[in-house]
Amino acid sequence: MLIDRYLLRAQLTSFLIVFVSLAGLTFVVDAFSNLEDFITHAPRGGGLWKVLGTYYGLRLISFFDATSAILTLASAMFALSWLERHNELTALLAAGVSRWRIAKPILLFAIIVSGLAMTNRELVLPQVRDALSRNAQNLGGELTQEFEARYDHETEILFRGRTYQLFSSRIEAPSLLMPPSLADHGPQIDAAEAFWRPSNADHPAGYLLCGIREPVDIDHLQPLHIRGEAIVSTRQNAAWLQSGECFVVSKVSFEQMIGSSAWRQYASTLQLISAIHNPSVGAGASVPLTVHARVVAPALDITLLLFGIPLVLGPIRRGIFIAVGLCVGLTVVFFLVLFGSHALADGYIMSPSMGAWMPLLLLAPLAAWKAEPMWQ
Repeated sequence: MLIDRYLLRAQLTSFLIVFVSLAGLTFVVDAFSNLEDFITHAPRGGGLWKVLGTYYGLRLISFFDATSAILTLASAMFALSWLERHNELTALLAAGVSRWRIAKPILLFAIIVSGLAMTNRELVLPQVRDALSRNAQNLGGELTQEFEARYDHETEILFRGRTYQLFSSRIEAPSLLMPPSLADHGPQIDAAEAFWRPSNADHPAGYLLCGIREPVDIDHLQPLHIRGEAIVSTRQNAAWLQSGECFVVSKVSFEQMIGSSAWRQYASTLQLISAIHNPSVGAGASVPLTVHARVVAPALDITLLLFGIPLVLGPIRRGIFIAVGLCVGLTVVFFLVLFGSHALADGYIMSPSMGAWMPLLLLAPLAAWKAEPMWQ
C-alpha cells in the first residue's frame, strides 16, 4: 500500500508538471500569435485578461482530451525513470517486489485518467462546443465564412448559399435547389438570408428564409408536402410567418449544415449515434468511425502504456535517455498505425468499425508480448 501511494504521488506530480508545461508552452505561443485579435475583442469581452482566461481555460479542457494518453505515458516514464535514477527501483526489486507489483499503480493511474477523459468527452466538451468552435479571429462568432452546398438526404433539398455566420446561425443569400417532389412552385427558392430555428410549438426544426426573391409570390403559394408532412411552409398554413418569408423543415442542424468539425469532435457519443440514425444528415464514414474510436480509446490508452513501461521495468536495464528515445519511437509507430487505420476508414477502403478496431487488434497483442517480462 505504501508503494502504491508513493508511485501514484510520483506519477501525479509528473503528470501535472508535463501537462502544465506543454499546455503553457502551446498557449503562450498561440497567444502571442493572436494577441492583436484578443486586444480587438477585449472591450466587448470584459477586458484582455478575461478574454484570454475564458479562451484558454476552455481550450485547456480540449487539450486534456487530446493529450491525456500521451501525458499518461510520459508521466509514467518520468516517474519510473526517477525511481531508476535514485536507485529506488533497484532497491524495490532487490527487496523481492515484483515488476508487476511496481507497474500496478501506474496502470491504475492510467485507468483513472482514461475515465476522466471519457467523462470530459461525454459531459463537459459538448457543453462548451460552441465556444471551442471559434478561433481567435472569430471570438464573437460574427465573422462570415464561405458556405459549402449540402444535401438534406431525407427531403433531397440541396442547400446552397454564399456565406454563413456562426453566432447568428445565418446563411447569406441561400438558394435551395428543390427535388421534383417539391418543385411545384419552381426549381429553387432564393432568399436574402436564412436562419436555423430549433423546434418549438409553432414549427419543427428547420430554416427560416427571409427576403424571398424566387418565387416572387411566395406569400400566396400553398405549402409543399412530402408524405402528408409540410416541408415548405408559407403564410397560407403558418400565420406566424412575415411577408416574404417561408419555412423549410430540416433535421440537419446548423452545425451539421456548415460541416463544422467541432460538432463531430466535441459532440457526445449519444449525439453522434443520433446523427447516424438521422436520415437527413448522411453521416458518411467519419461519424461511425468516431463512435467506434471512442469505445476503443480506453483500451488503446492502456496498450500505449504497456509499450512504454517495459522499457524501464523490463529485465534489460537501459539508460534513461535510451528508454525515453525508444518510447518516443514506439509512440510514433503507435499513432502511425492509429491514424493510418482511421484514414483508410475515412477513405471508404475499410469499414468504420474495422478502421477503429484495427489498431487495437494489431497493437494489443504486441504490447502484451512486450510487457510479458513484467508478469514473470
